[in-house]
Amino acid sequence: MSNDFLFADGDRAPDHETPPPLAEPAPWLVLIVDDEAEVHAVTRLALARLRYRGRRLHLLSSSSAADAERVLRETPDIAIVLLDVVMETEDAGLRLVRTIRETLGNQAVRIILRTGQPGQAPEEDVVLAYDINDYKSKTELTAQKLFTTVVSALRAYTDIQALESNRRGLQRIIQSTDRLFELRRMQPFAAEVLIHLSEVLRVKPDAILCARCPEADGVPAVLAGIGRHAGASGEAASALAPALAAVIAETFRNRRGVHGADGSTVYLRVPDGQEVAAWIRTGRPLDAVDRALVEVFASKIAVGFANVSLYERLREANETLERRVAERTSALEEANVRLNRLATLDSLTGVWNRRRFLELADAELGRTRRHGRHLGLFLLDLDRFKAINDTHGHAAGDEVLRSVVRRARDALRASDHIARFGGEEFVVLLPETDGEGTAVVAERVRAALAATPVPVDGREVPVTGSLGVASWAPAETSIEQTLRRADVALYAAKQAGRNRVRRAELLDRPDGLTQIA
Repeated sequence: MSNDFLFADGDRAPDHETPPPLAEPAPWLVLIVDDEAEVHAVTRLALARLRYRGRRLHLLSSSSAADAERVLRETPDIAIVLLDVVMETEDAGLRLVRTIRETLGNQAVRIILRTGQPGQAPEEDVVLAYDINDYKSKTELTAQKLFTTVVSALRAYTDIQALESNRRGLQRIIQSTDRLFELRRMQPFAAEVLIHLSEVLRVKPDAILCARCPEADGVPAVLAGIGRHAGASGEAASALAPALAAVIAETFRNRRGVHGADGSTVYLRVPDGQEVAAWIRTGRPLDAVDRALVEVFASKIAVGFANVSLYERLREANETLERRVAERTSALEEANVRLNRLATLDSLTGVWNRRRFLELADAELGRTRRHGRHLGLFLLDLDRFKAINDTHGHAAGDEVLRSVVRRARDALRASDHIARFGGEEFVVLLPETDGEGTAVVAERVRAALAATPVPVDGREVPVTGSLGVASWAPAETSIEQTLRRADVALYAAKQAGRNRVRRAELLDRPDGLTQIA
């Protein structure tokens, strides 16, 4: 070997050393694989003071290919392997090259072959057949050349690591943005952005995201936080720790990220005018690759923020529309109820009106026909009601009508129907009731009216009524025919002196005359 390549006396270097704990930045790891102890010693001496990009070298030693494979499996971030060709076998080093590239799949580590017997492994053949990065004879590898070779290898390793880091970072960005775009609510979206940003930068989740909206007068507010800031959602950005609030404010003010020794911010402007600033604790200054990845990530998620913001506005608009539709529907239903009441009920007394009564009576008649049951009805006309209006006034007359309805209902069943036919005349329909039963109910109603006067404004107004009873007969095709017979009976009650019940019977005669009982 050249005199420039100094061999040092002493014991052989240990086969494998664990890197001692050092302060940042971490050293470059270089593995020396050689079965000659002097080679380890001289290499250590030649590279002892080497620094590249502010980082020193930490040298690991192995005396065989088998041991070197173990070290490489346990220590995946080795930058350079200084590898002897001939060790336990004549091609042990070459076999280790294939193991590193093919079995371990390590394409980043730089492999520099060193041989003391070039004839056994010709350089051209080795370079073509094996994925190595340099081939040196030990006799030509002076201290200066070793220095140059290692620095060149570290530079190549750094570039490969940067490319690989960039590739992995871009892959994480693509995967994360695909997942992020599936979210539809702002707060979960913002929290996921911070989680994925931590993954892109390979740091523990400890971050906060603030937004500044034009409609909120430009005052930044916390959208989401993770790690130590998990509970900060909804707070004003100014309420954060002073140092953090200051860096967030600076980010919004200058509209660009702020990078420090322990943390960094990223700024992005959303297409809808909203501005977002995210701070993340990195624990290290971001290098150029990390900063570039952050910028790519920010540009991707800006569209995501716009989409989520648009979706939330659409959802709020839809909820508002649904609420208004519900309110309008409720109002229409209430209006329909009022209209139905007007269409079916007597506005003064609250009982069925004439039209609705006839509908109900037709339905009851149909059931009576189908099942062969009885159906009774009676007409009620108040006696001398005009005199009540003339003497006591129409307001008193209205109160008398309402009182008549209350007393009549008390004497009826829940299944019976009462309606106001007009003026002071009412009709009552009694399903499944024969003529005798209908007459009994009518008499009960008459007695209830005549029992006590109706009190109106401190005055006692006596009330009586005349009632005509009829039962539906199978020969009658409509309820109107039964009503006409009840009306004949009512007239007979009036003629007989009022305040009484008269019952109409259909005689079995060709002329169909009605007999009044």
